[in-house]
Amino acid sequence: MWSVKKKHSTALRVLFVLVLGVLVAGCGTAPISGGDQPVSSSGAGAKSQPDQTTQLKVALPSKNVSYLPFYVADKKGIFKKYNLDVSYTTVQGGVTALRGLQTGEFQIISSLPESVITGVAEGANVKLIGTLDDKSMYSIFVLPEIKSVQDLKGKVAATNRPGNGTDIQLRWWLKKNGLEPGKDVRIIEAGENPGRLQALITGQAQVTILSQPTDLKAEEAGMKRLALMRDELKTYNHNMIVANGNLLKNQPEVAKAFMAAEAEAVAFIKNPANRNEIVKLVMEELQMSKEAAAKSVEFVLPALADQGKMNLEGVKWAIDTTKEAGVLKKNLPVDHVVDERYYVK
Repeated sequence: MWSVKKKHSTALRVLFVLVLGVLVAGCGTAPISGGDQPVSSSGAGAKSQPDQTTQLKVALPSKNVSYLPFYVADKKGIFKKYNLDVSYTTVQGGVTALRGLQTGEFQIISSLPESVITGVAEGANVKLIGTLDDKSMYSIFVLPEIKSVQDLKGKVAATNRPGNGTDIQLRWWLKKNGLEPGKDVRIIEAGENPGRLQALITGQAQVTILSQPTDLKAEEAGMKRLALMRDELKTYNHNMIVANGNLLKNQPEVAKAFMAAEAEAVAFIKNPANRNEIVKLVMEELQMSKEAAAKSVEFVLPALADQGKMNLEGVKWAIDTTKEAGVLKKNLPVDHVVDERYYVK
């Protein structure tokens, strides 16, 4: 009798498990984000954003108006709309940011393309997935007494570290204007924007390359803006968006959501009806005067890339020029460093 009851009880348990399994399958529960998450054959995943709020750590090399789309996406709740909780860390230089990206300390960084190109060539598991601006944000500044490019022969140029993106662009500009770096113009290392401006003000150098908002400080100090890089360098991406390869493989929907939020923020910024709000946001975020904030916004606006789309010719220029500078030791196809599958459809 006990044996019959046991068999009956076992059968009921089996039936219960089968029914429960059917019910769960019918509910279609979402997979937990992680290494076992299914990825579509395209490698970019099917979902456009995470199902739950996902923390995302982003590294920026500085705080300036170039990152306006990120500030807007944060302040206007656009990141939240796409289930992203984004936090920012300011790091010194693209190389440091790239190192943190590879170790997983950050999932996304912004960087000039040259350091990323070199990193990928050396085996870094990272990709360029977009850009904040598809034009150079640099200006060439000189001492007031310099009247033309020809006056720079025999003078000194202040650059960042040799071989980084800032250095490569400055050397390219000198060559384009008929001056041989290291021969016609002596090159000294002065570090980031503040150090390069200081070298100019103190007379250690007669020419340097600066981005905003340091350009405004240079003008206040009486320095002369001799050239806008975007007028001469037509194909370039400045503050690029770089993602960790593991994030792209395992959580592509996070990268998609980030790019969608960035694209929505750019559209908001470019709407003239929002201009006063944007200037006020810059004043608060960067502690700038209204006049300086308005000038910086006007400088950045023409360079903001719609939907964060990269200028592929600009990426190729960066690869070729990095190789010419001797920093890149081998050929690197554009598709080895770029992944464009995360733009808004």
